[in-house]
Amino acid sequence: MAETISLPESIEQFSVFYPFQFDPFQLEAMLAFLEGQSVMVAAPTGTGKTVVAEFGVYETFRRGARVMYTTPIKALSNQKFRDLRAIYGDNVGLLTGDVTENPRAPILVMTTEVLRNMLLQTPWELDSVECVIFDEIHYLADPDRGTTWEESIILCPQHIQLICLSATVSNAQEIADWISRTHRPIKLIVHTERAVPLALWYFYDKKLRLVIDHHGRQVADYSNVGGEIRAMLVRGGLTAERRREAEEAEPPPWEIVQALAAEDMLPAIYFLFNRRDCEDYATRLAMMRVNLVRDRATRQRIAQVIDSFLAGLRPEDRELSQVQTIVQLASKGIGFHHAGLLPVLKQLVEVLFSQGLMKVVFATDTLALGVNMPARTVVIGRMTKWDGRRRRLLTPNEFQQMAGRAGRRGMDERGNVVVPYSPWISFKEVLAVATGALEPVRSAFTIRYNTVLNLWDPPRGDRVRQLFQKSLAQYQAAQRVRLLEEEILEIGHEIEAIPRGCLIGLDGDELLYDYRNVVAQLNQAKSQERHLEQDLAELQADLDDRPWAVPSRPVLRRLVREMAPGTPLHTRERGWVLFLNRLPYGGIALVLTREGSAELLTEYRQIDYVPHDVEPVAIPETLARLPEPVSDVRGIVSEDAFATIWRQVDQLGLPDLDAMLTEYRRQVEARMAPERRRLEERLAAVRQAVHDLTQQRFRHPCHACHRRKEHQRNLQRIARLEQERAELEAQLGREIAAEERRVRELLRGIRNVLEYFGYLHRGYPTNKADTLADVFDTNGLIICEMLDRDFFKGLDPADVAEVFSWFAFDRETRFANHFTLPTKLVLLRRRLESLEQEVFEIERRNGLALSTGHHEGFYGAMRAWCNGATMAEITQLIELSEGDLVLTFNKTLDLMRQVREMLEKLYPDHPLRWTIASAEALARRDIIEQSLMIGLLPPVGS
Repeated sequence: MAETISLPESIEQFSVFYPFQFDPFQLEAMLAFLEGQSVMVAAPTGTGKTVVAEFGVYETFRRGARVMYTTPIKALSNQKFRDLRAIYGDNVGLLTGDVTENPRAPILVMTTEVLRNMLLQTPWELDSVECVIFDEIHYLADPDRGTTWEESIILCPQHIQLICLSATVSNAQEIADWISRTHRPIKLIVHTERAVPLALWYFYDKKLRLVIDHHGRQVADYSNVGGEIRAMLVRGGLTAERRREAEEAEPPPWEIVQALAAEDMLPAIYFLFNRRDCEDYATRLAMMRVNLVRDRATRQRIAQVIDSFLAGLRPEDRELSQVQTIVQLASKGIGFHHAGLLPVLKQLVEVLFSQGLMKVVFATDTLALGVNMPARTVVIGRMTKWDGRRRRLLTPNEFQQMAGRAGRRGMDERGNVVVPYSPWISFKEVLAVATGALEPVRSAFTIRYNTVLNLWDPPRGDRVRQLFQKSLAQYQAAQRVRLLEEEILEIGHEIEAIPRGCLIGLDGDELLYDYRNVVAQLNQAKSQERHLEQDLAELQADLDDRPWAVPSRPVLRRLVREMAPGTPLHTRERGWVLFLNRLPYGGIALVLTREGSAELLTEYRQIDYVPHDVEPVAIPETLARLPEPVSDVRGIVSEDAFATIWRQVDQLGLPDLDAMLTEYRRQVEARMAPERRRLEERLAAVRQAVHDLTQQRFRHPCHACHRRKEHQRNLQRIARLEQERAELEAQLGREIAAEERRVRELLRGIRNVLEYFGYLHRGYPTNKADTLADVFDTNGLIICEMLDRDFFKGLDPADVAEVFSWFAFDRETRFANHFTLPTKLVLLRRRLESLEQEVFEIERRNGLALSTGHHEGFYGAMRAWCNGATMAEITQLIELSEGDLVLTFNKTLDLMRQVREMLEKLYPDHPLRWTIASAEALARRDIIEQSLMIGLLPPVGS
């Protein structure tokens, strides 16, 4: 029987909200919070770490203090607002930028951006706050949102307790250490066990095949399956027919869904990484008439939920293509979910799925980032994704984030993850990703102009520098410095552990150093001996030189090839000889010597002179045709004939080269005699030194020592370690200097840009500075410059909304756009492009790339909407989904709100303030207004 643990009263009271007992890790976190500690919980998706955050809300509210619950995206804030309002009623407020509901409530749900803005502009609003909850804190690594999280944690007052919730990450301790150093000590609680165990399945050859069971054991291996197309591309030989055959073997989604239905593994989320794929797969599945909704009662419930949602839409909005598609699919138990879906349709899909009325949802991986839609099974439809630069394999973190949606606590005994066979990705790669080690969270911190201006204290901006130095990016960079310092200390300990001194008890290390000195001197003397011997050999070689130009090998090859018998040649060994012929089987030439032999010259270097303009002497035919060398040709020709040949040679008047060479050598020998004597004397002295040192080494006590080599190895190891330590110390110095230089140059670059555009002057904020400080957008600098340069002058409200919308569309995608702009807006875009080029150039000169500029392809839609066009009319002219347009219009409203509120505070009489207010009124209608209010009300039909 389990031991009963007495829990504090607040935990006992809180537990009545939950139908299950709390896990030990949840209780540990709650108790730590009650003790006044900050808490970070790192656990897999679906294990109930949110319970800890909800306890933080409960306990802080019970104390009569305020609590803030932050999430990375508005959809999560809306969902958490609805959940908490169902318990605490009007004590819950919501702040998401677009929506402000009950902002003075003791329990405030908000996006992290809102909290960051509050900390920068109105930090006193947190004086009464005792707890801040950061949900999904691993967003620190997100390129777009990570900076916001870091700034919020750094700027958060230290009297506030933090509750940080994170997915399982490999460097949770590092993040906790950073928070402890930056804010206040935080207790890390890591829980790795899932509440519902997962199994991994491989769908191959029309069957679900278990790979890893629910106990984590691998039970099957398909190492030779998958990736055939890529393998053929590498090897070559991929024909169109083979490619078609391989692609046809890839299982269609309807086949996988049918298999899941047969094994009672629905409902399922089918993850893909392309919005169009989500819609196409869902539509194809519906066309296959897969019977997912089998009873009339379920169909009626689906119809009721759909009707209740449609009742809130205007008649023309019900006719939107996206609405019609979702309604048709939902009636068959099928749906899709992605960022381009209308908010009301996202909510419809979420409600139907959570109530078990939708059996399969095709979704992009954005669904895995927090929306509470657990399923019995998750299908990872693609193992690769486009990350904006290249198509790559999923990381283990991305795989686990999606897989974590499988298995519903309290409903499923087991969860399932299915990966379909792919001719592009091998089973080995699938298994490596599914079981691979999680990658660490790396800081995505970057500075922004409005943050700098909000924190700037003239003239040097020391608070901004402190923000840099407290960032996770700086902490992780400093971590490398700390690792270097630890390595240096470890090497020091290693050096101390090596035995010092003589190992047989003689005079320390000095004897060995002396012995090594003798050996080094001996080696040096032997080296000198070799060099002196080489110098003498080179002097001797000079005596072998000729006082005339010796023909080169290519010249000799040409001369010999064309040479006639009887031509005189001079050789190094035989003096003057006569060319006879070239033998067919090798050698250079067969020549006749004065001694009477016919010899074969084997190398061109044997010939050192060929006379010019000398006629060949007559040679008997028998000699000219000799087939091989002969020791004495006088057995072939007579003595008289032989003598006649050489008399002819003597009559040619050939130079006496042997006499010239003898005289030349005499002169060289006389010139070199002093140098030769010097070298010989030095060589004799060095040889004596070699002899003496050899004897000295032999007599040395270390020479015969049986532990000398061990002693030498110790000294060598110490020397090597000391060298390593010196190199690490040098590297440490470079790292510290480089990091200080990076921060200094970054700060200088931002200051230079702000000074160039007039927001700072000699380190002091100007009147313009407050405008940019209140605009929290990537392109805030460009927008404030547009305001300063009267870009908006003379524009009506619809045109003002249109201009702001150019900065609100942020998808990197191409699409057709048939809208046309009036001349005044075309001219304004040209002015804007010129301004953006100026901003980009000044940033580039200062090593920055903070501004992105407007989207060139998005225009016309917001103006049409403000002028009364319906969503259907707009989607006929621009190739974007209704959901994309709603997102963009909402972001436009948020941007206009920021500028309007800034003008209200700084320039209350500015005419643009009233124009923006009118533009907001035009934009906030119908489906846009409804999308903004979705977070305030419980889902229809829930």
